[in-house]
Amino acid sequence: MSEYHYVFVHPGTPPDQLVADLSWACGVQLRALDDNPDLDYSASLGYAAVELELEHEYEEDQGMPFERYDSVFAVRDFDSDIGRQEATARRIYERLASLRRYHLLLTLDVQEFVDAATPEQGAGLGRQATP
Repeated sequence: MSEYHYVFVHPGTPPDQLVADLSWACGVQLRALDDNPDLDYSASLGYAAVELELEHEYEEDQGMPFERYDSVFAVRDFDSDIGRQEATARRIYERLASLRRYHLLLTLDVQEFVDAATPEQGAGLGRQATP
């Protein structure tokens, strides 16, 4: 079973702003998925997919307060190259953090904390960052 990197985002509204910012951070335009009940938007980076859910039902786990974040996107490497996937997820996460609009929580497979960011302090905050 493959592991994915997930980035939880608050605020997830207005959705148009989040989609535009995430598209910028990815370097490609996300497209709406009207035919997929689990995902709202996705983009292909050629070697990986970025898949956005504007709402989620995750609750606190492993000390991570997922319910405080409105939206979540997954970074999924097509070849299951976990190192490349993490580098891609970090690059997108850091670009979003640079906008200083969002609280962000980067995880590996929604089980392992990787990093967090706040609009006030940017990325690299460790476990202290919550919205």
